Amino acid sequence: MSIGFVLLVHENLDRVAQLVAALHRMGCKLAIHVDAKVPESEYMAFRQVVDGLESVVLAPRLHCEWGRFSLVEAQFRAVECLLAGFPCVSHITLLSGSCLPSRPLGEFITFLQQNPDTDYIESVRVGDKTWIKGGLESERLSLYFPFSFVRNRRIFDLFVELQRKLGIKRKMPSGLTPHIGSQWWTLTRATLSAILKDPQRPVYDRYFKKCWIPDESYFQTLARKHSQNLKSRSLTFTRFDFRGKPMMFYDDHLRFIEHIDSYFIRKTWCGAKALYTTLLDPDRQAARRNPDMETAFLATIEKAENRRIKGRQGLVMQGQVPRLTEQVAAAPYTVLSGFDHVFQDFPDWIKQETGLEYFQHLFSRQRKPYQELAPRLKGNLGGSPRLRNHNPEGFLLNFIWNQRDDDPLFALDPGKNQRLARFIARDPKARVFFIRSVWLLRLFRNNERDIQALQSKISLRLRQEQAQLSALLSGNAKVKIISLNEILSQPGAVLEELVFELRPSLAQKNRDLPVLLPREGLEEYIEFLRDAGLNWHREAENSPDIVENSYE
Repeated sequence: MSIGFVLLVHENLDRVAQLVAALHRMGCKLAIHVDAKVPESEYMAFRQVVDGLESVVLAPRLHCEWGRFSLVEAQFRAVECLLAGFPCVSHITLLSGSCLPSRPLGEFITFLQQNPDTDYIESVRVGDKTWIKGGLESERLSLYFPFSFVRNRRIFDLFVELQRKLGIKRKMPSGLTPHIGSQWWTLTRATLSAILKDPQRPVYDRYFKKCWIPDESYFQTLARKHSQNLKSRSLTFTRFDFRGKPMMFYDDHLRFIEHIDSYFIRKTWCGAKALYTTLLDPDRQAARRNPDMETAFLATIEKAENRRIKGRQGLVMQGQVPRLTEQVAAAPYTVLSGFDHVFQDFPDWIKQETGLEYFQHLFSRQRKPYQELAPRLKGNLGGSPRLRNHNPEGFLLNFIWNQRDDDPLFALDPGKNQRLARFIARDPKARVFFIRSVWLLRLFRNNERDIQALQSKISLRLRQEQAQLSALLSGNAKVKIISLNEILSQPGAVLEELVFELRPSLAQKNRDLPVLLPREGLEEYIEFLRDAGLNWHREAENSPDIVENSYE
């Protein structure tokens, strides 16, 4: 009894030569298919290395492409060479050039000798279980795929969509039940011979040539027909990320690898010197498998994948934005709305009383105020309002990330940043102090007297404010609604509550209040609005959807 290997190779031939030498030392027989894309000079150098090995054959080269039937044809060529050249081979294992043994090779050989009539190939019935990470599953077998996914992605997608609209659904050849699974298998000589010599093979080949990624379905389906004892598992450990890309093994995985429930791993980084040195050592003595180590390894990988998808809480990165699912900042932050229209030199007062920097123009719609502020921002957020406004949510999360140790505090006008206000309202780490009807001060200071124009403006402002407050109060943020009358009549009480939220240790301290901006004539202006039939105060105060104080 002898064990055979088929290697599919397309890069890093120096590392492949190391794997070949290790397998050859153990008396294994090998058939190697080197992709025709590999430059001739590299191929000839590799050939000189393996030509002297009597148990190694090189299969005729074929130009292979991911997702196409050419990968299955390459396996056929190598398997045929191996079966014809080495009649003693009882099992054949398919590996890639970047695979390495996770357990000593002698242990793997003993395992197969103890199970002489068993085929090991992951073979999952299509539709019974979600096996793939994303993309097409049953449709990869029921639609036509004449175009290359790699070279003609747009045409590929359009043709798939067209077939869906036309209701195209190909039928599997009679006698076969579609299965999919890992490309990497270990099959007995009997099963492989039966697949290769199947009278219906030309029919099967024609069918699978029009499928997508047939290397994950051809042998997985045909093995179900011909195997007498099939175990639906691969002896090669593979793991794919959310995009369907295989996980890469590095040197820092070394202490976990021998505890994985497999005999080989894929895929290994070519620069992982410790892995190649240790795992290919002919005198290697592996420790007994420890399931807890495997569990710890898988948990670590899961954590790393989640970090890659979600990022760190509150930190938005280029690769994370398309899959941004959590809208939570990195640290608690405070948003003030309307205070700059009530108090004079308010940023200076906040700095003096709390030691916190108040970013008054963080979301200013005017270019100059923001550009003057930008140099003080940490993290090189940039001085262009246009870039800031392109993705304001991402800008806000990165701003808070950079300021997370300094209790971020900034001004925001929800009326001018409604999209951002809705985003903030969903964030449980946000604290919002909102002065209602502060827009009235703007009308007053502009001394607007045109009744018709005022009627339109006041109606618009009330509707906008209603929407803003409803959004703020419907989310997870802590929101304090302050009436204009309250802030003007009791500024000390309002500011004391604000200081307590920002710096609890400074509460109930005698302090000077900031100067109120001039408001002489405000009462007369309000009376003018009332006499004109524009009773803004009553409409705002009696709005049924507004809660006076929702901050707890």
